[in-house]
Amino acid sequence: MSNGVVYELTIEVDPASASEWLDWYTRVHVFDVLGQPGFRRATFYRVETNSDEWAKYVISYEVESRQALDAYFQGDGVQRLRADHYARFGGVTRASRQVLALHSVVE
Repeated sequence: MSNGVVYELTIEVDPASASEWLDWYTRVHVFDVLGQPGFRRATFYRVETNSDEWAKYVISYEVESRQALDAYFQGDGVQRLRADHYARFGGVTRASRQVLALHSVVE
């Protein structure tokens, strides 16, 4: 991923809707996102929290270049995908997003 970027999404989900959201996201939505030009792979994490808190997930999408990510942001795909998510789960999720560019690797 030398020239690529990571588009990272953090989602908090109301516990009452977490199972339904997780099923939809991992079976449908993630593949819709990966179908966008330049999106290579998604890594899905669950943030460990207390059982009485909202479930929290981090999804890291590897994108081939910043240009591909910018094209996604400017295209209609991002609007369609976000609208679908909001229509289904807008009242029971909270989302934040960030773009990460590789700085260095230490092994």
